[in-house]
Amino acid sequence: MIVDDVQDFADRVKKFYYCRADLCEKLINGKVSIEREDIDMMPPQDYNPFGNLYIDSYVVGCTALDGLSYIYQVLNSPQKANITHQERFVSFLLHPNIQQDLERVSTPFLNYFLEKEGIEEPFRQEIKNRWINNKGDRWTGQSHRVYCDPRIDEIKLVYEDCHKQNSIPPEMTLKDIEKTLKKFTYAALIYKFYRCAFVHEFRASDYTASFNTGKQISIREFGGYMLPSGKFIQLHEVKPQLDVGIGVLTESIRKGASIVHTLILQTQCINIPKNSTDQIKLEIKAK
Repeated sequence: MIVDDVQDFADRVKKFYYCRADLCEKLINGKVSIEREDIDMMPPQDYNPFGNLYIDSYVVGCTALDGLSYIYQVLNSPQKANITHQERFVSFLLHPNIQQDLERVSTPFLNYFLEKEGIEEPFRQEIKNRWINNKGDRWTGQSHRVYCDPRIDEIKLVYEDCHKQNSIPPEMTLKDIEKTLKKFTYAALIYKFYRCAFVHEFRASDYTASFNTGKQISIREFGGYMLPSGKFIQLHEVKPQLDVGIGVLTESIRKGASIVHTLILQTQCINIPKNSTDQIKLEIKAK
């Protein structure tokens, strides 16, 4: 193996992902154009669909992070090949530590889904008292304070204390509080509502909004929409919506690419190992 080959490979991987981060920002800022000879791609005079390629930006960002998370896993922890896509994506998103709120538990989303299931009433009430109702979040124009949301260890203690003080029927309780809370970290919600929706469905989830810029993460409550006439249509339920600025993804891509670059040099890798799940498993008849 020639050392220059390793360096060259590491540099090419890093540049590839840095370019993807740059592309995300150009797409969302309308700094790209699309031209074809076989079909007229020019937009009508009154609407420019290429002015802000919001969906395309998040599709590129999420797929780039997916790719980086796989490379990091197979080079750094090949023995963890069986972890889920979500675990891999979330752990890699947290690794560069570009946004400290990513590991916080989103209390608006946790409360919302507990209410939809009609379970854990004492715990729900404590969530509202500590992190929602007394923060001026509902109908005051003040957005939810993401930076005040608890981390898993903190809210887990609140949950355990609620169960010590209240007798709750088993069918009204969570099966695994640790596992549940991990699903409601902001990093996990990005996987659920951004990565999955944009990559698989090419659209935003009902639980996402699109107003942030930079590396901001925020939540708003969505209870209706305004018609062109100015009339407000109230929906039957109020749901939280997560708004993740594209900078959260692009900065994670750049820092993640730098981490992978270092890892390639350390492992002297000149090619990314193939994914074992590419194999097609065949079933045979029982004897």
